[in-house]
Amino acid sequence: MKVAILGSGSSGNSIFIESNNHKILIDAGFSGKKLKDKLNNINVDISKVNALLITHEHSDHILGAGIISRKYNIPIYITRESYESSKDKLGKIENSLLNFISDKNFNLFNTFNIYPFDVMHDATRTLGYRIEVENKKIGIITDIGYVDNYSKNFLKNLNLLIIEANYDYDMLMQNDYPWQLKSRVKSNNGHLSNDDAAKLICDIYHKNIEKVYFVHMSKDSNTYDLAYTTISSKFNENNINVDFKIINYGENSEIYYVKGENNG
Repeated sequence: MKVAILGSGSSGNSIFIESNNHKILIDAGFSGKKLKDKLNNINVDISKVNALLITHEHSDHILGAGIISRKYNIPIYITRESYESSKDKLGKIENSLLNFISDKNFNLFNTFNIYPFDVMHDATRTLGYRIEVENKKIGIITDIGYVDNYSKNFLKNLNLLIIEANYDYDMLMQNDYPWQLKSRVKSNNGHLSNDDAAKLICDIYHKNIEKVYFVHMSKDSNTYDLAYTTISSKFNENNINVDFKIINYGENSEIYYVKGENNG
């Protein structure tokens, strides 16, 4: 299984996953042209994308979803609640391309076992995803204010986790945001701080976790150095030894090849 983060943050979010020559996107928060260019940068033809899964209806996650679905006949998988909240932004989607996600797991192309789960965020409905291909397991939670035990159950025994580290608390409190926005960001339905994200990894850590990507950094309330220092310190305090990378605002990741727990 190959994974690449095409970008994360308020300017747009999208994650590419491939296995057995089947290609899916998680979110499409960039224009159609940008998504095409970002995929070209990792040598992927956008017309070969087989499915698009949506986490929630905020614009930085769906901006290009309707466009690429119509242009390239890409099926969209989205909750009915998110669709009803965003159908004007998405534009007309052919019924044959529109698939509603409930709370049940499903399989795509006899390759991807998809386990959607509800997370706490200030959208109509927001999903995290656990995706399994044979013995390879990845988790994606990029917009979440608080990780409850329900969500943690989906994040156990992963090989790869993509999780937000959105803000540094002190920097958030000192910036020029209005108080209402600060309260929203740090609420249980907002975003995870660097410290929150690091604590979660300590809680769910196990020997087969290969890599953690910290994403969705705020350009106004976080910096790479603050995130790195906080996460490293928390890991050192808890004797956690895991390979991690912080994806800076607007940055793309390399392609990561998930090994799987039985492959060394």
